[in-house]
Amino acid sequence: MKSMFTTRELPDVDRFSVFRDTIKDRFLSSYECNEVELPPHSRFYANIVEQKVTNIRFIQLESNGHWASSRPLTHKLSLEEHFQIEIQRSGTSHLTQDGRTAFLRQGDFCIFDMARPVSWSFDNDYSLFKILIPREKLASRLGNTQNLTARAIRGNSITGSLVYSFVMRYIPFLDSMPPQHAQQLSDILLNLITSAFSEYSIATPPQSLGRSTLFYFAQHYLEQHISDPDLSVNQCANACGISVRYLQMLFKEQNTSVLRWIYQKRLENYKAALVNPLLAEKNITQLAYECGFSDISNLSRKFKSEFFMTPSEYRKIHSLR
Repeated sequence: MKSMFTTRELPDVDRFSVFRDTIKDRFLSSYECNEVELPPHSRFYANIVEQKVTNIRFIQLESNGHWASSRPLTHKLSLEEHFQIEIQRSGTSHLTQDGRTAFLRQGDFCIFDMARPVSWSFDNDYSLFKILIPREKLASRLGNTQNLTARAIRGNSITGSLVYSFVMRYIPFLDSMPPQHAQQLSDILLNLITSAFSEYSIATPPQSLGRSTLFYFAQHYLEQHISDPDLSVNQCANACGISVRYLQMLFKEQNTSVLRWIYQKRLENYKAALVNPLLAEKNITQLAYECGFSDISNLSRKFKSEFFMTPSEYRKIHSLR
């Protein structure tokens, strides 16, 4: 992501006012902002980095605590023609719109309409992602969005954890990807956000989740349950709301199968566990069980066939290195 603004080189006395004016110029035409009292010897700081994929803007913002509000001007609706998704990376915040207040902790996110009054409260240092989405792009997926603003999606919910892990894994690196891949990832993210808000939506979303989104959803489910020895294809298909046959087709398109993907992921985790010095007190059988393997003798044969050494030998060689 590209740096858009930082207070690093600014005089202390100008930092907050320049930050306030930057937010007003770049995001909201009418923006009121008040600084909270900082601890002694502390200086206000703020950093903003941005990445744009077609007409969607991804912004990462970190700052000291402050209070802010916006009452958009009716004659200046360029940026106000967008929705914003706010995803809390650290700290806490309160966002109020349409008579509701969303309290956000790490991993939580919510949506607000930039064309209507909104207010924020950041009591302490915080970091968050902002995603600016054109109105028609999100409204076409969710229908009437007035019922959705300032409703928190929790990061520990199924769809919430999907959105948060996706953002943390891919968004900071969009600028290093080919444009086609970056566009595909942004479409997947919009589908995941749509799925998260669909239970609040008055209208049923007219678009179903695409194949790439479902494949990511399935991967995430498998990763979350990879240590469960009873993890099955049926469980994953049910969690994704699709048939086993369709799930298998999604993985076949990626030149693998569900069971093969599970095995490879467990094997990656097992190899990492074998060489992790913090797990040196655990024997190789215990680590195998914790990674989700149940047939240890079969695992040993496969491991030796693939790496030309036993798990014990693999562990010993890497510990010596």
